[in-house]
Amino acid sequence: MKNSDLKNFMFGVSSSAFQIEGAAQTGGKGPSTVDTRFVRPGIADTSVASDFYHHWEADIELLRELGVKAYRFSISWTRIFPDGEGELNQEGLDFYTKIIDRLLEYKIEPVVTIYHFDLPQKLVDQYGGWLGRETIYAYEQYAKTLFEAFGDKVKYWISINEPLMVMFSKDFNGIRDHEGKAYERANYQIMYHMALAEKLAFKWCHELVSDGMIGPASAFQNIYPASAAPADVEAAMAAEEILSFTLLDLSVRGSIPARIAHTLKKQALYPETREEDVQLLQSESADWICFNYYASLCAEAYSGKDDSNMPQFFRSQQYRIVPNPVGAKSEWMIFGTDPTGLRLSIYKLWQRYNLPLMITENGYANSDTLEEDGHIHDETRIGYLKEHLDECFQAVEEGIPLLGYSPWSFLDSLSGREGFVKRYGLVYVDRTDEDLKDLKRYKKDSFYWYQKLISDCNKK
Repeated sequence: MKNSDLKNFMFGVSSSAFQIEGAAQTGGKGPSTVDTRFVRPGIADTSVASDFYHHWEADIELLRELGVKAYRFSISWTRIFPDGEGELNQEGLDFYTKIIDRLLEYKIEPVVTIYHFDLPQKLVDQYGGWLGRETIYAYEQYAKTLFEAFGDKVKYWISINEPLMVMFSKDFNGIRDHEGKAYERANYQIMYHMALAEKLAFKWCHELVSDGMIGPASAFQNIYPASAAPADVEAAMAAEEILSFTLLDLSVRGSIPARIAHTLKKQALYPETREEDVQLLQSESADWICFNYYASLCAEAYSGKDDSNMPQFFRSQQYRIVPNPVGAKSEWMIFGTDPTGLRLSIYKLWQRYNLPLMITENGYANSDTLEEDGHIHDETRIGYLKEHLDECFQAVEEGIPLLGYSPWSFLDSLSGREGFVKRYGLVYVDRTDEDLKDLKRYKKDSFYWYQKLISDCNKK
């Protein structure tokens, strides 16, 4: 690789507000769907998380020590608008102003996610969340407020993190009283309304942020056919199109792919639309595509086999998701690992959309152990990150505009379902699900490895 290839590459790290901030009822913050969701006994909730809210200054010092060029984080919607709309909470806006200013002081580029799973509960109570068109305009007000407050400081914006997960997860979308076919229909209505909301965010970003870039963060599913049988190949193509490209096509092209639209109509799942929506969907487009990648999947032709143990979005009559037989599996990485699949995902996204790309999540989950001497040895995570970064470097060398890489995650974070047993961080947070301890931070071996890699690349 030429020395110049990585000159402007944004080595970063990622986090999200509800998974690290804590202070769920502090500073004027209102409740969100991730605060009100059912949490199994013995698993941590959002009330403290990693307590970034009270440790942000020391944590940003760790970012400076790490040497990253970017920090991808999210803003909590209910810190800005406790009810999701209406009265602004200045204390919340001031909190993020301090964070952004400190990052810029340390020459760390803020990459801001506007909405990362934490939908205001009040919008669910009043409008059915994303099922109501009112939430589209509440999101517009919220996004516009951020652009007005930070548009002169933040260039890189992410509209919605993983719309696929919001569509299907009741924990995130708050639609907890729908079941069966009614919930399936709700999934695609949520998808459609989020797409309209994104377009309004794109519009205001383009108007209010000079040289700003905005786009979604896709939970990209790289899917191989389980065999060379044509039916399995078709199943893999259908799975990718439904799970990844349908949402991205709405963000970039402003329409649902024709074949998927046909299927949804046939199954009575196509969302309710309005004539005036077409102009909005076609009027704005994403400037870049961020995506999150952990592993690849395989698909086989649907045969009616029981897949009730799979997440809902993996259940379909167009395909059946099966584990990838290639790649080392572990306690938390149940689908194995596939570094090459990351580069293939880069190719697919670049070939389809011809837009700059950024990897905003890629990480290895483990049950890390804090040794008596304060060290955390996470060699497997280091190996995972190195293998995936090598694939990124190859794509950059080949001329693809991959702008940066931000592994998940900066700190050990509250997992959506597993609390603090499942850890991804480069920095260990000393707490368990049931014991807050002192929340002290410890740098893992992976922190030092990534620090050295960034430093070595900067010297080239």
